[in-house]
This record gives sequence, C-alpha cells and structure tokens, in this order.
Amino acid sequence: MQNNPQNHSCQNGRINSFTQVAQMQERPNKPRFGGDEVRVVEAMIDIIFPAVPFPSNKIFKALGEMKIREMVTYHHELLLKTKVGKLFPPHPEAFKMAVDKSADFFVEALGGGDVFTSVHGEPHLRMRHFKIPIDENDREIWLAMYKKTLKELAFPREHLEEFWNWIEPLSIRMINRRTNMESIKRHYWSEVKNEFNL
Repeated sequence: MQNNPQNHSCQNGRINSFTQVAQMQERPNKPRFGGDEVRVVEAMIDIIFPAVPFPSNKIFKALGEMKIREMVTYHHELLLKTKVGKLFPPHPEAFKMAVDKSADFFVEALGGGDVFTSVHGEPHLRMRHFKIPIDENDREIWLAMYKKTLKELAFPREHLEEFWNWIEPLSIRMINRRTNMESIKRHYWSEVKNEFNL
C-alpha cells in the first residue's frame, strides 16, 4: 500500500496537533524516521481551550430567528471592512452562503432547533475553519466587531452577559494558527461590561 504524503487527515494517525501540519508541509520529502541526520520534532504547545457555556434559550425567545440572522449578517458586513474580510469568499453569493451557514449555527446554538447540525453536521469550529488561516489577531477583530454589533443593534441588555460569556470563549475555538506562544488574551464580561454602560 502506497503512502500518500499529502494525506494530512487527523484520522490517518499521523497528526496529533494542527501545528504539525505546517511542520509536515515544510519538510514534505524528508523521511519521518531513520533518515541520514538527526531529526528533532519541535516542542508544541497548542491552545488550551476554556469551557464554553452555551446559552439558554432565553436569548432566542427574546430575539427570534430573524433578528439573530440579522445580527450575524450585520457582524459579517462589519468584518468585511477589516483585514478579516479577506478570509471570506469574494463573490457576493458565496459570501451570503457563508453568512447563512454561520447564522444557522447561531440560531441553533441559541435555541432555534437543529437548523445547522441537520444540514452541516457537528460544528467542530477549528476543524471547519482550518483551510482558512485564523490567528489570535483575527479573533480579536472578530470579537471587537461583535461588540460593535451588539451596541449598534441594541442587543437586549438583560441578555448581554449570557451572550458574551458564550461568544468570548467560543471565539478561541476558531483560532487555527498561532503567531506567538503566549496565552490567548481573554475578554471577560467583568472587563467589557462598562463598554455597554452596565
């Protein structure tokens, strides 16, 4: 049976961490074991993911599906104006498909039924986004634009804490490239609530 050096699937037993993919691509033709020289595998410290408290259905009951979809669309339109915008498909129809898919996820996560998983399967955010490089700085922009979205769309004040406590740790799950080995910056509700005049 021939080995396929391009098969970087986690299922083939060769990948223990996403950080290994880049290393394998840098040395595609060098033997993994038994080469002419000593080969050192770099030390790897991947992200420690915090717990993600998914919200109750109170937000869905307060907003309804259409307002959630409008919020996700607004957020994506803000992202288009930032450097993160280059990560989205350039064609308007493809962009709309990406936004609709994200909106499906938010609707389901907030209590609107299995509109995402019934079509797309389990979210696995980091895996789904892996072909699109997302680093810590992109995540900072993503969160900043959500903060702006929540303010400008007058998100219900009584549900802000529950929503923020979900999307803040959730956003870490999208990071699939590291630019440094420092801990991921956290934006706890206690630190950002003043920006909402709470």
